[in-house]
Amino acid sequence: MNKFLIFRTDRIGDYIFSRMLTESIKANNPKNSIDFVCSSYNSTYVKNFKDVNKVYILDKYNLALMIKNLSLINKVKYDYIIILDGKRRSVFFSLLLKSKKKYAILKDFRPRLLLKIFFDSFFINSEVNTQYNNFCSVINYLNIKVPDSINYYNSYKFKKKCSFKLPRKYSLLHLDEKWFEGHYYKDFNYMNLNPKNFKLLINTLIKKFNNDIVITTGKIDIDQFHKIRSHLFKKIKKNNFLCLLFKKKIIFLDNTDFRDLEYIVKNSNEVICCEGAISHVSNAFGKKTLALVNNFKTARFWTNHMKNINLLKRDNINKITKQINLL
Repeated sequence: MNKFLIFRTDRIGDYIFSRMLTESIKANNPKNSIDFVCSSYNSTYVKNFKDVNKVYILDKYNLALMIKNLSLINKVKYDYIIILDGKRRSVFFSLLLKSKKKYAILKDFRPRLLLKIFFDSFFINSEVNTQYNNFCSVINYLNIKVPDSINYYNSYKFKKKCSFKLPRKYSLLHLDEKWFEGHYYKDFNYMNLNPKNFKLLINTLIKKFNNDIVITTGKIDIDQFHKIRSHLFKKIKKNNFLCLLFKKKIIFLDNTDFRDLEYIVKNSNEVICCEGAISHVSNAFGKKTLALVNNFKTARFWTNHMKNINLLKRDNINKITKQINLL
C-alpha cells in the first residue's frame, strides 16, 4: 500500500480528466490511499468520489489554513506527491512537504535547478504531447500502467434524482459563457446568439438528431440568455422553461447546477457544447459530442483520446450549422 497526495487546485473538468490517474493507482492496488489538494472551487465536487480519502484546500489568501494543512500533510508521510495543476502556488507549497517521491506536470514555471533539487521528475505541459500522454508519463514513473478502460465515474456519488422532468429521448445543448462575447477570452470567436439565429441552430439540431432538446446554462448571468428565453420560451416553474415553436419539445433549464448537469449528460443521446468540462463529462459517459473549439491544436491536446467527439470550428451560427449538417 502507498499513500498519494495529488495537487489539482483548478477546475472541475481538469479533475475529471485526472481520474485516469486515480483509476490507475487504484487498479494497481485497491488499498492505495489517495488524497487531494484542491481549490475552494473544486473541493466540494471532489469529495463526491468515495475513493478520495481526504481533501485539503490550498488558498493563497488564507495563511492560517496553509500552515494548518502543512502540518497535517507532513504528519501523514506520503510516498508520492504529484502536482497535476502546474500552479506556482502548488509547486512552492510542495517544497515544504515531505514525501519519498515528487513528480510534477508544469505550465510556465520552469526554474530547472530548483525543480531538479526538489522533484524526482517533472514534465513540461506543452502541446507537443497530448495531455493524455503527459499523464501516461507520470503513471509510468509510478511503475504502474493505465487500465485498458477507465471508468471516470467509478466510486462517484451520483445524484439519484433531479427536480425537473426530462424527455425520454433528447439531445443536450449546453450554452455556457463560452458562447457569448464578453464573458470568456477576448481572442475567441463568438457565435453571438440571438432569437433569430437561435432558431436556425435548433432547427439544424432537430433535423440532424430528430430528438427533443434540453438546453442548459452555466452559473453566469448573461443578458443574451434572457433575450432568447423571453422571446421564445414560456416559464413552467422556477428555472424551467418550455418552447413549442418547433417540431420537437425544447426545454430550457436555467442556472443549472454542475451535478444536475452530469445527470442530464448521462441520460442524453448526444451533447452539443463548447469544449471544456462538459465535454470531459460526455466523454466519461461515452456520449457522442459536438464540441466547438477556437483552436484545433489546443483542443486536440485535451481531446485526442476521446473516441466519440467531433470538433467544430467556433464561428457564426450560419457556418456552425453548415458544419453540423456535414457530419
